Amino acid sequence: MAIRIVTDSTSSLPTDFVTKHDVPVVPLKVSVNGVFYREYVEISPDAFYAGQRAGAKSGTTQPGPEEFMAVYSRLLQKADDEVLSLHVSAAMSGTLNSAYIAAEQTDPGRVHLYDTRMAGLGLGFMVMEAVRLSERGMGISDIVSVLDDMRRKTHLYFLVGTMKYLVEGGRVGKAAGVAASLLQIKPILTVRDGIVDVYERPRTMRKALDRMWTIVDQAVVQGIHSIGFQYTGNRTQVEGMQKEFTRKTGISSVLAQLGPVIGCHTGPETMGIIVVG
Repeated sequence: MAIRIVTDSTSSLPTDFVTKHDVPVVPLKVSVNGVFYREYVEISPDAFYAGQRAGAKSGTTQPGPEEFMAVYSRLLQKADDEVLSLHVSAAMSGTLNSAYIAAEQTDPGRVHLYDTRMAGLGLGFMVMEAVRLSERGMGISDIVSVLDDMRRKTHLYFLVGTMKYLVEGGRVGKAAGVAASLLQIKPILTVRDGIVDVYERPRTMRKALDRMWTIVDQAVVQGIHSIGFQYTGNRTQVEGMQKEFTRKTGISSVLAQLGPVIGCHTGPETMGIIVVG
């Protein structure tokens, strides 16, 4: 009996991990000036962010159920095999709903779905843990129990260059976006109960960056299981922060680029820190 872990492209999984563990990653789609592309497959993040900076119009959509059905059917060829499918927050995307339809049409008794209520490496770290546990022979219910505990200990913080993209995509209220713009506020954002929320409201980017460092320093004191640094079209800035973190702490971390589907809503100047305590 084998338990196979499936996820989607918002997970920001390192390519070498996907290859080594043969993790099926179902891509979400991003539109650029009305044309849809599967992220990472038909359009690269750097190409997308270049277009975004140039003013291209963009949008996103989830995979269709048929894309999940193809993956689930391939993984369930043996009668005792099972699938645990971990996905981006259902409050952010219809991806989990497509996976549910596919599971019902494939084998609902052997396809188990899990809403991580996260995105990016918040999802990715949970996928990596689920893969490790399944390879050690742990059963579905025990893996889910570990993930439930991990979800409570996973915290995501991010800064954006402008609130414009979050407001346009409906990820934050228009009033909050306008207020942030008028008041020159650079909010630190987080994910609570699967949706984007404001964590704190520093008045300048400098103060916001200082506060991000304070959050990281506090996490180190409390104990870190995993930590990741994420960027969109601003690798140099975020990689610099990661290198400084390594110099100060000696703790290993993951640097990962957010794909076009998330970046469509956060913009090309996004800095994210994901901490699993």
